[in-house]
Amino acid sequence: MPTLHFSSSTNIKDLVGRRLVTNKISAIFELVKNSFDADAEEVNVLIDPDKDILIISDDGSGMDLKDIKTMWMVIGTDNKKGINLTPKGRPINGEKGIGRFSVDRLGNKLQLISRKENTDQTICVDFDWGKFEDQENKLLSDIPIQYSLNTSIKKKKGVILKISGLRDSWTKTEIETLEKRLKGMLSPFSSLENNPFKIILDCKKFGYDKKTLEAYKLDEISSLWVEMNIEVSNPHVVNYEVYRNGALIEENSYPNKFNFGPVKVVIYSFDKGDKQSFNHRFKEHVKDYGNIRIYRDVFQIYPYGEAQNDWLELELRKSQGHFRFLGVRDIIGFIQIYREHNTQFIDATNRQGLEETEALNQLKNFIGKDVMSKLEEYFFFKKFKVADSQHVEHRVEITEATKKLNTMAKDIKKFSPELAKQVTDLTKVIRSSNIEQDKIIKNQQQLVEVYKRLASKETLLQGIIHQVLIRLQNLETSVWNQRADLKKILIDESLLNIISNNENFILETAKEVKSYLLGARDYLLKKREKVEINLFEQLTRIFNSFNNTFTNEGIQHSLSGPQNVRYKVDLNDLKVIFENLISNAVKSLRNIYDRNKNITISYEVSATKLNIFFRDNGVGIDEAIIPHIFSPFYTTTEGGFGMGLSIVDELVKNNNGEINLIKSDIGAAFQISFNLGD
Repeated sequence: MPTLHFSSSTNIKDLVGRRLVTNKISAIFELVKNSFDADAEEVNVLIDPDKDILIISDDGSGMDLKDIKTMWMVIGTDNKKGINLTPKGRPINGEKGIGRFSVDRLGNKLQLISRKENTDQTICVDFDWGKFEDQENKLLSDIPIQYSLNTSIKKKKGVILKISGLRDSWTKTEIETLEKRLKGMLSPFSSLENNPFKIILDCKKFGYDKKTLEAYKLDEISSLWVEMNIEVSNPHVVNYEVYRNGALIEENSYPNKFNFGPVKVVIYSFDKGDKQSFNHRFKEHVKDYGNIRIYRDVFQIYPYGEAQNDWLELELRKSQGHFRFLGVRDIIGFIQIYREHNTQFIDATNRQGLEETEALNQLKNFIGKDVMSKLEEYFFFKKFKVADSQHVEHRVEITEATKKLNTMAKDIKKFSPELAKQVTDLTKVIRSSNIEQDKIIKNQQQLVEVYKRLASKETLLQGIIHQVLIRLQNLETSVWNQRADLKKILIDESLLNIISNNENFILETAKEVKSYLLGARDYLLKKREKVEINLFEQLTRIFNSFNNTFTNEGIQHSLSGPQNVRYKVDLNDLKVIFENLISNAVKSLRNIYDRNKNITISYEVSATKLNIFFRDNGVGIDEAIIPHIFSPFYTTTEGGFGMGLSIVDELVKNNNGEINLIKSDIGAAFQISFNLGD
């Protein structure tokens, strides 16, 4: 029976080249991936706009003439198919055999120079893509490509791609974009410490002189993030960890109801301060970096998580509740999948993203309902007053409502101008009323801040008065004791000794009171003075000052952390902070009868923070009052002033830190974070 055979015209070069790899940065991505698959330790990307050349070179395993003939020049070759790892143990990335045509997307001509590992022969091949485009009705195999072999060329192993006749111009902004994309293309989950892979960008015209690109370290900037893992070894369980200021504050696991395979996820949140730090460090805004990216094995799957790619519809989700959900401007995240273990995730034909399969839909649900929800649970679990957030959300709702009323008025005007005017007038009244309400609330907030600053000093004065009263009570007791003694004994030498001793006690006590008052006055008037302290020693002293109270109340206490940590802080402020926390804990523990009473302080140092955790196993804090606990004048204690935690909050801030209530299964727990280096 006669047979037919497929062949390909020269048009195939464009179909799998420029028409498939439409973006020049994506084309460079493909070539960098090839260097990775070749086990290169280093790949250099050199762009010289003035000379109209782009060179990508690596020190990988290289190719000989046979490799170029049978693999590199065969379109769609499956030489990588079924091979999961390179000789060095790296996960293979390319498999469609079309990455080589990325060079066509970048320029009109290519010179390929290659030397294979353990050989002394260098091969040089010249490609002129224009020859393929000028030939009508020609087969791809009809176009000759010249090459030469040379043993004198001093070339180490690896491949050099010299691309000339660039199809696009390169501006400074585009080079900066390329830098950002290349920095973000390597997975933050993959450890290459024992198998290094460096990407070097060289474009001297725009200030890049063989710059080694390093990944962003977001855990040094973000104050709150969540990590969730479905492990290869145990895919039936979801493990999660929550970090605040670099410290682990919650970890747990639950059954996995998804079937897309093992993944790793980390999502960082950014509040206003974090965003400023990000901009200061990286000279760009969080919103311009992007949101949640997907990585397969080592490399990013484009375009997920790019600045304009809201593939999880986070902004739509945020619009449903500004103070319940985070948007793309508030987070940066990374998702790790694996070619070997996540076979349900399939590359889209155009190499841009993944096919919309059930597995991808489940992944979206997992990120939105599990990971983001856990992050938001902590992000909005803050010390700020509920009234503030409710007011802002209410204001947003009113603004949206007035916009809709204006739109409605325009539609009504077509058939009833009078009715439209009434709607417009109503909108003006609502808007005017809303503005006045904003002014009143703002004035109230400013007044509270003034009261807060004044009340912190006034409460300290209340404490001073309390201490004076105690000492006066001691004086009165001494006088009454003396009178009782006089009734029992005669006037003799022993009586004179008693009177003398009591007088001495009165004098010493008066001196102590005077000293205390002078010290208190100095404290109120003095400026804060930060001194370097040994944290363990100072916290031990504070604990020891409560020893009598702990003994009387049956409270056990513990302090744990490295004993050599030194930190600059106002020592008096540190004492007031922990004396308030301990006093509150003691009050809470007085109502406990069914368990041992404990107060613990632990601390640890992260890259940028000193994190101190204070915990008690008392009655805890009722959920209804959590939003108010740091508010001035709010108290649930009879006779209390409601200033204890407000003062603590203020003193922590004055020492470049923040205090947060953290979740606890029993009792109350606080995390105090001080910035290192401040």
